[in-house]
Amino acid sequence: MKRWKRTKENLLLGGALLLLAIYLGVFFYLNMAKYAQHVDSDIAAEALLAREIWTEKTLTPDDWVGSTERYLFGMPMLASVFYGMTGSMQTAAGIACVLIGAAFSAVFYWFLRRLGLSPLASAVSLLALCALPVNGLRNDGQMVPFVMLLLFVFADYYALHSILICLTILFYLHLKERGRVNRRDGVLWFFLFVATTVLACGGQRCLQMVVLPLVILEAVALFLESKRFTEKLPRGRFLASGFAGTQMVAYLISTRYRGQADYVVFLNRPQEAVHRLFETVPAAILEGFGVAGNARVGTLASVMQILIWAFLGLVGYGLVRMIRGGRNIPDRQKSALALLLTSLGITAFIVVMTSAEAAHNYFLVSWFAAVLVTGILIDDFRREKSAFSAVICLAVCLFALLNLRYTYRDAVTTTDNLKEYEEVADFLIGEGIEYGYAEFWDAERICLIRDGAVTMGHTYLIEDPKMYWWITSTKWYPPNLPEHMRTAYVVKTEKKDVFEARFAETQDMELAFENEAFAVYLSDTNYVKIQ
Repeated sequence: MKRWKRTKENLLLGGALLLLAIYLGVFFYLNMAKYAQHVDSDIAAEALLAREIWTEKTLTPDDWVGSTERYLFGMPMLASVFYGMTGSMQTAAGIACVLIGAAFSAVFYWFLRRLGLSPLASAVSLLALCALPVNGLRNDGQMVPFVMLLLFVFADYYALHSILICLTILFYLHLKERGRVNRRDGVLWFFLFVATTVLACGGQRCLQMVVLPLVILEAVALFLESKRFTEKLPRGRFLASGFAGTQMVAYLISTRYRGQADYVVFLNRPQEAVHRLFETVPAAILEGFGVAGNARVGTLASVMQILIWAFLGLVGYGLVRMIRGGRNIPDRQKSALALLLTSLGITAFIVVMTSAEAAHNYFLVSWFAAVLVTGILIDDFRREKSAFSAVICLAVCLFALLNLRYTYRDAVTTTDNLKEYEEVADFLIGEGIEYGYAEFWDAERICLIRDGAVTMGHTYLIEDPKMYWWITSTKWYPPNLPEHMRTAYVVKTEKKDVFEARFAETQDMELAFENEAFAVYLSDTNYVKIQ
């Protein structure tokens, strides 16, 4: 019986590792061969920034206008080195993202193992993170689920924060349990302090994802362990408190760096807060897992939607099981889950109480909490010698196989999902156009799709040609460019009439190219203003 149990677990582990290798191979291929095929303008701008960093020989080019942050370290900094070696933005960004995604995979697996999960539970949990999000909403030519865009494909800002949160949790639990430090601990402490400072320089995400959850959880833990501060705790116990404190100091130091743009938010009215609490936030979290209401019954899409709901039901059951009992679950697993849920709660509180955007990527720690619960359940049922442990593993593996068919087959094989952008770029290159303009969500894509052969600045509204101060370079606009130069204006077909009305009295504006998505106008004058 023991031999059969060991053989069964080895087969499950082998299957999970094989599927995990396939998924990581798919992510590698998408980064290296399909980088420009699936980008949106936000993602494409990171590759353009890598080119600017190499060209200007500085981590923060003065001509570069950031979004809500101007970070000191990220994928563009790493990609700039490879751009200098290859001369290709696509290749450079692909290599950098592969390295960051690989680092995150290794750290997250190590995170699960250090929490005490078995190799089987850890492998299945990491596979769940890779395979379970489905592309429920196929927006604007993108075929890859957004969680994969953040962590593995086009890995950048959130992947680095995710690595930091895993390392922070493990080091905090290590100090809390050990009660003393050695030289290696001192080096790790300093490394995490510096890493937190550098990432926090980019904006508030590090504060709400990593620092605040750690500080709040430690304050609550001290309150409970000291019986409402009535009992004295061992001196070594306060090393963990010191670590939480230094992480807050790291954030305070980062505020001296003017890395964050003005991002104005307002407090919500009570009615709006209630609406966000019960509708907006849950919808954003579910959207992150790929839940959508647009699947026709009887199709593979509807099956995937049902299976995602089943997975979320399993996670809910696991949380209830831990709250009601969970005596066999190690304390460090409970503490790690509590910190992840605290991080999720802080983000939800900010979105509920303020006018901050409720984007589903802001709730990415919900994915980590979900797969951690999955791993905990697998090991918990293994200890009870329950067959349900194997059922969970098989279900995750089956879903991973189905999602290769549902999501990634098209993502890997497609060659024409952005063909309209390619046609525009090829036309501009053929005409010898060096600079052009389009609205933001089109401009960077057109630039990257042919690896920067044509440079596209952007405006907020193409019919009102003014520079849009959002992840772009001031070098691409007058007065840094001459007013009299051959200039292209790429207009969405539905905006042709408005654009032509705006330039009705302009003699040199001509329609030179048109496809199903865009109309390209050429002029000898650059009408875009920097203000």
